[in-house]
Order: sequence, then C-alpha cells, then structure tokens
Amino acid sequence: MRSFVLGVLLFPVAGCATVSMIPGETTVEAGMTAEQSSLREASDAFCDTANAEGWAVNSNGLANLATLLMHGQNAVEANEASYIETIGAETAVPSIVIETIARDASDARLGLARVTAEALVVLSDPSIETARADVTSFERALVRAQKAHRNFTSALETVAQRTADTQLADSALDAFEDEIDDARRVADDLAARYASIDDAAV
Repeated sequence: MRSFVLGVLLFPVAGCATVSMIPGETTVEAGMTAEQSSLREASDAFCDTANAEGWAVNSNGLANLATLLMHGQNAVEANEASYIETIGAETAVPSIVIETIARDASDARLGLARVTAEALVVLSDPSIETARADVTSFERALVRAQKAHRNFTSALETVAQRTADTQLADSALDAFEDEIDDARRVADDLAARYASIDDAAV
C-alpha cells in the first residue's frame, strides 16, 4: 500500500495549471498575470492567512489521496483534526481553547469581510470589468471560510465535552456564519455579473 501511495505522490503532473481535488473546492488555476486585481489580492491574502493560522490548511489532491489510503481519513476529517490538535481542543485548559476559537472566528470574519468589501466595489462600479479569475478567487476564499467555520465548530464541539461555558465562541461563530452568508450572496451576484458580461461579449 505504501509503495502505491509513494508512486501516486511522485507521479509527474504535466503543464502549469494547478488542480485542487479538495471536496467542495475543485478549482483549476492557470498562470495568472502579474497585475492582479484588488479582489484577487484580498482573496489570496485571506486564503494565505487561513493556511498560516491553521484555520483551514490548504492541501493538494495527491496529499488528500495519501491521507485517505494510509489513515482512512478524508480531507475534511483531516483538516478538522489538524485544527483541533493545533489548539489543543482535547487537552488544553477549556477556557483558553474557547478564547482561541472565538479569536480565530473573529479574525476570520474580519478577513472575509475585507474580501467581500472588495467584491462589492467591483459590483458597484460598472467601469470595472469582471474577470473569471475574480469570480474564482472570491469563490475560493468563500470555500476556505466555510472550511474554517467547520473546523472551528468541530473544535468547539470537542471542548464542549469538558465545559458548558461556550458562549464566547458561540457568539463569534454565529457572527462568522452571518458573514459567510453575506459573502455567499455577493458571490452569486459576482458570478451573475461575469455571466452577463461574458454573454454580451459573444
């Protein structure tokens, strides 16, 4: 089994496009221009922060396959387990874990709000041409936010087995969920605008 996994990991991938095989986040990224829009920069920054802080660690499809084959975990389970372990949800002082989840959820909410604000600028200005890369980058940030929320919730459920005082984290997660809902609606509007521009160009 290990030799098969090693062979999969070492199999060369041709071309410069990157394909993400994460469930719910299937994207294909071609080479991007040097000049990135503010929306793409904000989206990339949010994803980078989510990865660096451990809220929702990015992983490629080959690594996901290896995890599934060797440990019986899918990408979602591995991601949730990683955050739970990072903040010590099973072992650390419950009050500290609650504060950590609340802080991370609040930071993630503010980060996503900045991305959504950039998307709203694009939607509000008819002179700004919406590119497919803008839509894709915003959708990627939204998916990463949803993963982070799922990880925070799993960690809260874990620590809740050792304490009933979870209100601080509950409130932060509710606020983050509201922000995700707002971003989802904006993503739909952005995709619709891109579609209308694309149709007009045909």
